[in-house]
Amino acid sequence: MMSSPKDVADWQEEIVSATKKTVCGLYDCYSEVYNKIVGSFQDDGHRLTISGICALIPNKSSRILDFAAGTGLFGKILHSNGYTNIDALDGSALSIEQAKNENIYTKLMVEFVEDKGLSIDNDSYDALVCYGGFAYNHLPVTVLSEWIRCVKPGGYIINSFRIKWMTNCPMYNEGKLETEMERLEKEKKWTLISKDVTDADDDTCVVMYVHQVKKFHGQTTPLN
Repeated sequence: MMSSPKDVADWQEEIVSATKKTVCGLYDCYSEVYNKIVGSFQDDGHRLTISGICALIPNKSSRILDFAAGTGLFGKILHSNGYTNIDALDGSALSIEQAKNENIYTKLMVEFVEDKGLSIDNDSYDALVCYGGFAYNHLPVTVLSEWIRCVKPGGYIINSFRIKWMTNCPMYNEGKLETEMERLEKEKKWTLISKDVTDADDDTCVVMYVHQVKKFHGQTTPLN
């Protein structure tokens, strides 16, 4: 049976050595201790991301999807900043159970995007936030198309993760991730609004991409 990681460094080491088949089991295994391990670990990436969200989305009742929500740590930051209409989605059922206990989410979903896409209806959300979803053996680059499908035209997609994965992870390195982003922009599915990077060392440096959904199903009307 997989042992629970004891600290952040231990967790990162296990993630890198995991496979796509075992990574979700690792999340299930550490779901009960995750908040204790990293619950107080709010780095500059968290601050950068919530600052960007508050600037982009002043309406605190906007419907937001916390994608790869885990145990709800970033959802708690959203909620503490006044957002009241947040849904959570993650592949780890036990992590979602922990998130449920926070009483901050309107709806909680356990789904894998790689299985058959998401069960979410088209144009459902005003914004989608993914904090830390891109890492070793985590989300495929094809998830970007599903994100666009789920967000309303004019809505925002805020994607933050440690920048080291863009070179260290075979799923994203050699430009794979940004190439997919650019392809979707050329197809007029979304527009890059900003790309910001925290001032930190190579290991903890976080990059935040903000895209605005341009159109889907022929719709072009932006949100008010």
